[in-house]
Amino acid sequence: MKAMVQRGFTLIEILVVLSIIGIIMGLAVVRLDLSDGQRVEREASRLASLFESARDEAITSGQAIAWSSDGLGYQFWLQDAQNNWQSIATHDLLNPHVLEEVRVEGFAVNLREQRLGERLVFEPSGVNAPFRLQLRLNNSRLELQGDVMGRVEVHQPDASAPAALPHA
Repeated sequence: MKAMVQRGFTLIEILVVLSIIGIIMGLAVVRLDLSDGQRVEREASRLASLFESARDEAITSGQAIAWSSDGLGYQFWLQDAQNNWQSIATHDLLNPHVLEEVRVEGFAVNLREQRLGERLVFEPSGVNAPFRLQLRLNNSRLELQGDVMGRVEVHQPDASAPAALPHA
């Protein structure tokens, strides 16, 4: 008489494998969570790219484009033929955006501090006022710096310079 051959796994073997998979997934989730510095850096890089896109759009369209923020989000504006600013709501890139955790702490144009809500303008000539913009999440801060040609770079803020005052 032939002996019966068992096929498959026991319940204990399946539970052990599932437990190991659960532990590995838990560790992966912890490692994938971004630090405050990484979140600020990601938003700063995104915003730098959008500023350069706004500059390019202003040059190609022949119309000034501006950016403004209330600290919790931002939007882009288009200047029409009557010099009125219209909010850009439907554009491939320049749509209004709500910041999830990172905050706009302050910005300056031509070395003059600006209130949140004021516009940063990208001229159709391609020559723009130099600016700096500070982003913050808890103790992590980064600064975007734009030059007269509209090139934008991300930097660590100068430790000797006073931090921008938060605006209401």
